[in-house]
Amino acid sequence: MMRHVLACVLLSWSVAAAEEAVVPDVAADPLTLDVSAVVTEPSLPPEDATVVPEVPGIVVDEVPFGPPAQAAVPVTGRRPAGRRRLAADTRDYVVLDFLFLDRDNATNNQPIVVQGSKAPSPGATVLTTRSMTPTTAPGVRLFVGRHGCDRTGWEMGYWGAYGFFGDTRADLAKGLAVPGDLGSAVPGWNSASTVTASWQSSLNVAELNLLRSEFGAGCDPCSRWPARRCHHESEFDWIGGLFWAGLDEQAALKVTAAPGDVPTAYRVATASNLFGGQLGGRGRWTWDRLSVEGSLKAGIGGAWLSQSASPITSSIVPDFEYRWGRRAEDTGMGFLSSLNATVAYRFTDTWGLRVGYNLAWLSGVALAPNQWDFTDTTTSGTAVRGAGGVFLHGANLGLEARW
Repeated sequence: MMRHVLACVLLSWSVAAAEEAVVPDVAADPLTLDVSAVVTEPSLPPEDATVVPEVPGIVVDEVPFGPPAQAAVPVTGRRPAGRRRLAADTRDYVVLDFLFLDRDNATNNQPIVVQGSKAPSPGATVLTTRSMTPTTAPGVRLFVGRHGCDRTGWEMGYWGAYGFFGDTRADLAKGLAVPGDLGSAVPGWNSASTVTASWQSSLNVAELNLLRSEFGAGCDPCSRWPARRCHHESEFDWIGGLFWAGLDEQAALKVTAAPGDVPTAYRVATASNLFGGQLGGRGRWTWDRLSVEGSLKAGIGGAWLSQSASPITSSIVPDFEYRWGRRAEDTGMGFLSSLNATVAYRFTDTWGLRVGYNLAWLSGVALAPNQWDFTDTTTSGTAVRGAGGVFLHGANLGLEARW
């Protein structure tokens, strides 16, 4: 019995000594694994973690398992190849300009008032159609468009000017006359005291264009941030599209036979509508917040012209029409061209202030003063005198938004 107890004690001492022999001395070897912080309660590893068994006396390097982490890629705003295009990859713009335009007087310069038989020089020209100088007229220009990252785009817009007005007046007691046989046929028109001529017109233009864009080096046209799109950017748009131009005019020649009499008038109105196609280009250069833009467009198309004249009466013989109202229509060809140079300053990421100068030329139209017909026949006033032209020039001031 005593021998059995002694054997158990020796076996227990041997196991304890063996365990003590394999425990590393942490203080002696700093490279060994620190087992001082041992988790007393078991914890389950994550599902995607690789469990490494702890082997006494073996150092385990902390090497991450699984695929290597991907490096962060900076966002540049460009669309990577193959990525589906998002709304941010397009560039939209709205331009609103207020126009202040002058126009020329390119009428046929025919006499509209001459000295009468009682004047010092009968038949001498007093006024012509070019004696009426149109005033500066206000207008507006509104364009909206979109550029895509595939270098194509579109725009549509409108511009026009309203209220061009010019007039002139001659006074000579019983010494003025309307030229031609018409002045002799209407009582009081051969010995008038006052003759006033007036002329007013308005112009409307609508456009629908397709764009093909070319961008200069260093720009990022598809950036999500407007500041990056505008910094050191150069852009050129080839323009092709359709246009409509409408010119409406009225002219009146008012004759007062004697002071205090009711004036009678020879009134005409014209309408010119051009439909055609146009080509052009627009360039824009940007340095930080400052941009310079220039555009040139030219188009040709068909013209539909019409004119109408009111009945002609006399205050001396009232309720009698010496010429009844007449109307005529015709067709032809017309031409429209426009030139603009603008400087823009961007005061926010989206909005900018614009100021510039404009030129425009419209031909193949019917000008109202050219329709005055001073003959006295059955066909007088029954034709349209077309082939007129309008030249416009003036400043623009407005706002633009680009995002």
